[in-house]
Amino acid sequence: MPSIEFGDFATWIAAVAAIASAIAAARSSKAAEKQQQEATRHAISNAEILEKEHDLKLREWTDQFFSSVRMWAEEVCLAISEATHISEHSELSAEHKRPVLIKLSALVDTGRWYFPNQWVDDYGTHKEPAYRGVLQPVLDCVVAAYDALKESGPEYDAKSELAMCQREFVSHIQEVLDPRKREQEIKKIILEFEVSERLRMAPGKR
Repeated sequence: MPSIEFGDFATWIAAVAAIASAIAAARSSKAAEKQQQEATRHAISNAEILEKEHDLKLREWTDQFFSSVRMWAEEVCLAISEATHISEHSELSAEHKRPVLIKLSALVDTGRWYFPNQWVDDYGTHKEPAYRGVLQPVLDCVVAAYDALKESGPEYDAKSELAMCQREFVSHIQEVLDPRKREQEIKKIILEFEVSERLRMAPGKR
């Protein structure tokens, strides 16, 4: 009966140990790969959530901006309505005009915060920065209302001119605010954010 030499036995032990080590290394590598995949998936999920949060914050800032524009526009509409009422009563004196003229003048300037002049490098370059360039059409309506009220009187019936200014102004503002489109956009962002958050918080996904 052949005998196993000590050297052969040691070789067998070494071979078994090498195989066991290889198996352990393979399992460890597979576990590490799975852990890396999970970490990558988690990082992607977090990145998507952060992106949605950024979109929501941007939308919040945009909503605040448009809210300010809306309040400014409401003041303009009220001022033009007051101007129209005054123009319907030619017996009203300049004292009745003055407060509304002051209001319209101020609304033209505050409107520059939301609708800055265009072509500032081509026109009025000698003026202060906010007054260089050309007024946007939405502010032209306010200026036209100011001029119409200022010239109104027994010799000039400004009612039709002011009514036109009001309609054009409202049309411009409606186009800028576009409330229906903005409402749809924010609903979409919120829905996407909620889906990403539910996936992130699902059992076994953390």
